[in-house]
Formats: sequence, structure tokens, C-alpha cells
Amino acid sequence: MIKLPASELEIMQAIWLLDAEGEKFITASLVMNRCPDLKRLKLTTVLTLISRLQMKGFVKVQKIGRSNGYIPIIDSAEYRKFAYGDFLDKVYMNNKMDLVSALLTGEDYTKEELAEIKALVEKAEEK
Repeated sequence: MIKLPASELEIMQAIWLLDAEGEKFITASLVMNRCPDLKRLKLTTVLTLISRLQMKGFVKVQKIGRSNGYIPIIDSAEYRKFAYGDFLDKVYMNNKMDLVSALLTGEDYTKEELAEIKALVEKAEEK
């Protein structure tokens, strides 16, 4: 798997969101209309970015009549796991403790968020 540039990742995140919402036929227009941040782009730009995602194996095309729909091949959890590993390697030189320390210091967490973090740590300890 390869790391996506920010523009392609933004489109892919919109496709994952629409797929998670149960959309069966995700078109470039639907991506633009349902994701307000993408309205700054022209349709031709979105189509170009989706074409790149197709060439990279992230989406496949489903043709119905004259319209193209896009189906994610790589799911968001799989990509997040890859991106996390890439980030950990490049930014923290694979030092998980440094990453966790950076995440926990300098942030104002609510008691609920801290409880969730503790629960995640406890779950990890059970493995």
C-alpha cells in the first residue's frame, strides 16, 4: 500500500464516508455534494483524483449507463493502520512510547476521554 497525497486522501475519506452511510452508487457528483469541503474543487479535478485512486487500487469503477460509480477496495481501517505505521516510523522512528507521550501531554482531556483511554490500555493488557 502507498501513502495517499492529501488531496486524494480527502476524496477517499469522502468515498469511505458515503460507503459507510450505505450509498450503493457513489458518483463524483455525490462526493462533491455530500462533502462541503470538496465544493471548492471542480468536477474535473475530483474525477482526476478518483482516477488516480483507481490506478492505485483504492477504488473500482462500476458503470451503470453513462454514469460511473466508485466502490472502495481498501477500507478505511486498513488504510488507517498503514498510515499509523508509516507515521510512527517516519516521525517517531518506531518509538511507540514517544508517540503515546506526545499524545497525552499538552492536551486537555475530559474525564470521559481519559476513562476511554484507560479502558483501551486495559484491553491491550488483556491480549
